[in-house]
Amino acid sequence: MASPDDAATDQFRDLTDVKVALVAGVCTVALTLSLEYGAGIEVPFVYRLSPLAPYFAYVFSRGAALSARTWMALIAVVTLGTFGFFVF
Repeated sequence: MASPDDAATDQFRDLTDVKVALVAGVCTVALTLSLEYGAGIEVPFVYRLSPLAPYFAYVFSRGAALSARTWMALIAVVTLGTFGFFVF
């Protein structure tokens, strides 16, 4: 007989959401550290959270028929764009 927890466990078997979330988290931390300690620039908190914008778009659109790699690349591009905007 299956336990009631099996349905919840099945949701986590696909690690795609975890991978996209991990990329968003690492990019957010890397952006903050590189701006403050690498470039020595104080940037408002909202702009340092910019890599989370595509992540929330991924979560609320449930992928929107794009692959996880595309979403991860979009997060990386937003991170690099934000860094470039404030440094240059």
